[in-house]
Amino acid sequence: MTVDYLSVLNKKGSGLNITQIVDSLVEADTVPKKNMLTEDQTTKQAEISAFAEVVSELNSLKTDLTTLSNSNKYLPSSTNTALSITVTDNSTAKNLSSDVRVVSLASQQTLEFAGSSPFNSPTASINTGTLTLTLGSWNSDNTFTNKSPAVTHSVKVDTNNNTLQGLAASINSLSDITASVLQTSSGVYSLVVKSAMGANNAIKITTGDAGLNQFRADPTINIGTPTPRSVQKASASDAELTVDGVTVKRTSNTIANIFSGYTLDLNSTTTSAFRVSSSLDDDSAYLNTKTLVDRLNFTRSYFTEILDKGVEDGEAGTLAYDPVMSAISKKLRSFSEGQIIGFGANSKYLSELGISTKRDGTLSINEKTFREAIKNDSSSFDAIFNSSVTSDNTNLVLNKNTFSSPKPGSYAYVFDSSKAASPVDLRSSLGGVTMSGGTDISTGQSYYSAISGDAMGVNIIPQTSVSSATVYVGESMVDSMNNYLEQILASSGDIERRKSTLNKDLVDIEADLLGMESKVDTIRARYLEQYSAMESAVTSLKGTGEYLENMIKSWNESDD
Repeated sequence: MTVDYLSVLNKKGSGLNITQIVDSLVEADTVPKKNMLTEDQTTKQAEISAFAEVVSELNSLKTDLTTLSNSNKYLPSSTNTALSITVTDNSTAKNLSSDVRVVSLASQQTLEFAGSSPFNSPTASINTGTLTLTLGSWNSDNTFTNKSPAVTHSVKVDTNNNTLQGLAASINSLSDITASVLQTSSGVYSLVVKSAMGANNAIKITTGDAGLNQFRADPTINIGTPTPRSVQKASASDAELTVDGVTVKRTSNTIANIFSGYTLDLNSTTTSAFRVSSSLDDDSAYLNTKTLVDRLNFTRSYFTEILDKGVEDGEAGTLAYDPVMSAISKKLRSFSEGQIIGFGANSKYLSELGISTKRDGTLSINEKTFREAIKNDSSSFDAIFNSSVTSDNTNLVLNKNTFSSPKPGSYAYVFDSSKAASPVDLRSSLGGVTMSGGTDISTGQSYYSAISGDAMGVNIIPQTSVSSATVYVGESMVDSMNNYLEQILASSGDIERRKSTLNKDLVDIEADLLGMESKVDTIRARYLEQYSAMESAVTSLKGTGEYLENMIKSWNESDD
């Protein structure tokens, strides 16, 4: 117990323990508020820690969803190592079975310029002037055919690049052409120039400057030292293969436009045909879907715990009443419970694959229903895992730009041949918005690109005349969830904003607690001042009372 020495020494005062009374009053005035602030501080700290765990869980979920995105549902195979086949677009891949023979591989043209006399250094000086490089084909009759449309490059050789290395660097800056300086023997160097693969990508080099004649490459000229015809050491050629007896040629040994959704890699030639096939792999499809269901259930159970209101046991979860966390949980659930559009004329639902929500909020999958459903229509599987751009007309080849995000849904494609094709191509539209037209240089095919509107980024390559069709842009459930997670986990996302608010609240609480300490001293001083004044008044009154009492006593004694 605190000893109030002032009250002890002042026997003529009230006799009250002033210090003890003041301490009690100060506690009554400050402790409840301090306890409330401390409790709020503990709660905020727990919520901040909980959000750190939430971020960790959602980042883990995002990683797992990325792994599951673009899951295969087809199993391709080749009976000959001369060709390998892989699924590159799960949304457009179909069953296939074809007999293929690899007749020849695509190759690059190689030109060697050893000089009229040997180059003895990579930095040896060469004459100045201008070289003209034209792309096309070196023909068997020693003629050259230009590419259509023509592709021509001009390389100026001056005092800045008039060495083998300088010229190689200038040629390397051109598209589809590479150059290097190669040491062919001790103290002897050559300039080596290579084309892109494909017979139509060979290079002819001409010049109007006699000093650069040793760098000419031309199948039509067989005079000079070296002869322009002789500098070709390897010819450019196309890959050639037969598919079910039909001859197919491509400029690369990696071919992605023979079987829709598949890429072929040619490794060597064959003398006879072999079987290339692909079939639905419902085992892998089920395993991937089951893995996804289990992963989503883990996150759902985690959210259920931290959002538990404590109705049954009275213990609420750390973020039970946090509005941001509740909104995130609700949004993530909606991805698996709502419709998925852009995968055909009708919306898709997880229930079509035997996936349902149990009473406890977790998901379950019926294996028998899943296997039957995916065999009947695999588009529901794509709606979960594989974003796509498709059409109800198979004569349209579709894709989208790598970094574009067209809005999911269906769009009317219209091609009106009566409209102008130049100077601006107005013939095609998608979703009512005019598309940009062009011609692919490597294939010569016309293409149309959506450069504005909700479908921006979608590209269409008609394989034949198509006047109208419906184009479907589908964003898979997995990709939609991933995009949402990326948004809320960003530095400007919902979670970071919520954490910032909680941290600000914590700073304010800590400031209030510090302020409370200073208030205690102020309140104590005020009470002490008030009780000291009271004690002084009581002492004074007691002194007056004693005086009067003694005076009356004196009167009484006088009367006696």
